Amino acid sequence: MVDRNEIDMQLNGEKAVEMMRLAMWCLQTNSCKRPSMSTVVKVLEGNLSMETNLDYSFFASATLNANDDVCIAISSELNASHLSGPR
Repeated sequence: MVDRNEIDMQLNGEKAVEMMRLAMWCLQTNSCKRPSMSTVVKVLEGNLSMETNLDYSFFASATLNANDDVCIAISSELNASHLSGPR
């Protein structure tokens, strides 16, 4: 994803990698570990550090382990407030 031969990547490669890490944080399989949008904005503004303990296995099964946090009750229908998180 980072082309080391591109001049822009040579100048901004570290920032590009940070943006990819932020994207991976937002894609965590366990929704409890995903940041809220206000947290993402704070990270982009440089006012908050990113989570470093990320799960990079995005193809995990839908089953819950005993150690997994459950953020919301499992139901057939999720409303917008559950999906968007706290404001």
